[in-house]
Amino acid sequence: MAHINQEIPREQWASYLAGISKQSATQWVRVESIDADTGDQPLADRLPLVDISLETKGSDSGAVQIIVGREDERITHRILEPDLLVAELDSQSGALECLEIGERGGKTLIFFERPSEVDEVSARF
Repeated sequence: MAHINQEIPREQWASYLAGISKQSATQWVRVESIDADTGDQPLADRLPLVDISLETKGSDSGAVQIIVGREDERITHRILEPDLLVAELDSQSGALECLEIGERGGKTLIFFERPSEVDEVSARF
């Protein structure tokens, strides 16, 4: 399966991330943090995406916040000084498969998938 990597210009980050959040009801994600010091760290596996956004105000301005999980258990991951946003798209469908958020000394990868019917039913209970 071929992919297209598309770097998102910094001035479009807020609107691009907001667009992903609008589709969040049908997006499940796996989140990994890769750091030169600590290596590959899984943060979340096959959880619904609640929100992904760029902080535009206050002392955390410029930070990216990712929230995943269900109502009773949510995980929040913040990237305080992001310097790169790259979307990996399926070359056939144009669907977002992975979002790479680079930061000094590492990166966070968000892998997107659609839940199966079984996943959707179990998520409601």
